[in-house]
Amino acid sequence: MKTKKFNLTDIFLVLLPLGIALFGAGCEKENEDLAPGISVYKTRGDYFNLVDIGMKGDNIFRTNSFWNSRFNSFHFIEFKDGDTIYTQRCHLGNGYILDAEADERYDVFIDMTYKEHLRREIINYENGYGNIITHDTLLKYILDKDPYTEFYRNKVEKKRLYLSDSLEIKKIILNGEINKYFDKLK
Repeated sequence: MKTKKFNLTDIFLVLLPLGIALFGAGCEKENEDLAPGISVYKTRGDYFNLVDIGMKGDNIFRTNSFWNSRFNSFHFIEFKDGDTIYTQRCHLGNGYILDAEADERYDVFIDMTYKEHLRREIINYENGYGNIITHDTLLKYILDKDPYTEFYRNKVEKKRLYLSDSLEIKKIILNGEINKYFDKLK
C-alpha cells in the first residue's frame, strides 16, 4: 500500500473553504450593515443605458466587467428582446432612477452602452488581451464627470430598501416622502 504525502498547499486547499465558511458566517450581518444602500437620482442627460466608472480626479479606480470568461457567465446583465440590460438600475418615473450601486462621489458616465461594453470585453478576450477594457480607452469615452443633478441614499437605519422595492419607492416619491427614507446628498 502506497502512502500519500501531503504538502502545505494540499492542506491549505482543503482548509481554505472551511475558513471562508467560518469567517463568512460571523461577518454576514456586519458586512450587510456596511453596504451603503440603494440610491435614487436624476442625471443631466439620459444615461440610463450607459456604463459608469469610478474616478478620483483624473484617475480611474473602478471599472466594470460584466462577463466572466472563465465560467462564460454574466454579472448583472440580462438579455431581453435582443437588448443587453443592466439589472441594477430601474426607472421610477419623473426622471428618477433607482440604482443599487451608484456613488455620487466618484461616478462618471461613459458614452458606452452595456451592450457595447460587453462586446468589447469579449473581443478583447478573443484577441488575447483578457476581458478588461483599458483605462486609456475608457478615458476617451468619458461623457459626464458630474452626472447627478439630484442624489439620494437610502436611510438604512429608518428602513432598508432594496432594488426589488421599486414600486414602494416610486410611491414614496409620489407621496413627497423621499426625505423620510433617503438622505439628500446632492
